[in-house]
Amino acid sequence: MKIQTLKKRKDFVLSNKFGKKIFNKNFILQKFTPSDCTILYLKFGFTATKKIGNAVKRNRAKRRMRSLISVFLKESAFLFDDTSTYILIAKKSLIKAPFYDLKVEMRECLNKL
Repeated sequence: MKIQTLKKRKDFVLSNKFGKKIFNKNFILQKFTPSDCTILYLKFGFTATKKIGNAVKRNRAKRRMRSLISVFLKESAFLFDDTSTYILIAKKSLIKAPFYDLKVEMRECLNKL
């Protein structure tokens, strides 16, 4: 299954303003459910700012977040709300963190939402 991603800045800004945020050691997870239900399917957004490092490090962080989401979608898609958007914002420690730790943190975040 291909992951549907957010492309427009407007969607990221709406999620930042009105979405629920869960802060973690390696990333921040934002969940936004629009009230007018314009989104009919699950979408994801991935952000890595220049604080992470150069382009190589930012791309690696986004690849790791995408693979994390794809693992969770394959294992248990019911953890995600079908009409919501989820945005993952990378922190600097995400690049060197073991993938198992990322999975544990993601599961904790999804249980909190």
